[in-house]
Amino acid sequence: MNDPSRAHLDELFTRFVDSDDHWGPLLFLRPTVSEPLGLARVLALSALLGIAFGLLGNIVLALSARALGRPMFALPVFPLVLSGSYFCLCQLTFVPAWNRRAFRLAKQRR
Repeated sequence: MNDPSRAHLDELFTRFVDSDDHWGPLLFLRPTVSEPLGLARVLALSALLGIAFGLLGNIVLALSARALGRPMFALPVFPLVLSGSYFCLCQLTFVPAWNRRAFRLAKQRR
């Protein structure tokens, strides 16, 4: 079943993640276009992004809590929430699109 809207979304997502600039320092984690994105790779991407941005977020939240006289929540909460959010977002958006293209390319090579 070939859904044109899904094909359009797949094209949009894969064009976005094919760009080296969008991977930044995590470019070493990007697979070849014919290699599917596995669970370990997506977990690594999510954890690295979640921890990095979560720690920056913790600094902002700690400064805000101190300025407002409020207690700060536990340190690992924000990085864990961000990592989980990134993982879910990846699994719902570009991972299926990437993997459909990878399987399609692998079939064409046979």
